[in-house]
Amino acid sequence: MGFYRAAAKVTGTMNRGREGDVPEGTTVIRKAVRSVRLQVRPDGTLRVVAPPSFDVGGFLQRNAAWIDERREEFDRMAAEGRGKEDQLLLHGRFYRPVPGARFSIDETRETVAFPSVSALRRDLSGMLKEETLVRLKTYPDLTGPWSGRIAVKLQTTRWGSCSSLGNLNINLRAVALPDTLREYIVVHEAAHLRERNHSKRFWLLVGDRYPGYRAAESELRRYWVILERNRIWGSLQDVG
Repeated sequence: MGFYRAAAKVTGTMNRGREGDVPEGTTVIRKAVRSVRLQVRPDGTLRVVAPPSFDVGGFLQRNAAWIDERREEFDRMAAEGRGKEDQLLLHGRFYRPVPGARFSIDETRETVAFPSVSALRRDLSGMLKEETLVRLKTYPDLTGPWSGRIAVKLQTTRWGSCSSLGNLNINLRAVALPDTLREYIVVHEAAHLRERNHSKRFWLLVGDRYPGYRAAESELRRYWVILERNRIWGSLQDVG
């Protein structure tokens, strides 16, 4: 399905000189590359891929305005989750975590109970897998006599994928999304069962069943930034 991060890269000319100051939170990867690649991550930190002797500090100073613009863009996209980083985003709503012997959701009190982070991940995975199976059955024209498998994983670059064998991988993060966006992810991946790439025919298939797919793609980028900044979702990633 592609990587939904709202990040960008810029190219810098090669130059040698004294290494300037590199801001805290910057990841610098030294490689034998022809051009410098700079990425502003959704959490505002930087990732730079540069040759061994390249002046990364000076390069960042020259691109300070561009970096600030990207960070401001991410801040706007993450506005809905600001101040709720310690709450669980689930089905498009934020829930306060509370201790409990088993997984349960209280929509009235806006709380979610679970005994441990690993148990929470397991229960969310089961819930999303079951829901995805039900949704797929509503698109027999896309799936055909489908005999593939569904795997729910916490992926770091995409919301879902379809293998050459017709097996579907759905990102566990999808369970955080509103119903309409979870539906779109299923439509998108089911369409890949008929068209493996993002060709014109693929987007016609998607558009016939989900006319608002362009708006959905934009919303997915926004939610990706929110989830990247959410500490509970970060802890779910850490338990592996």
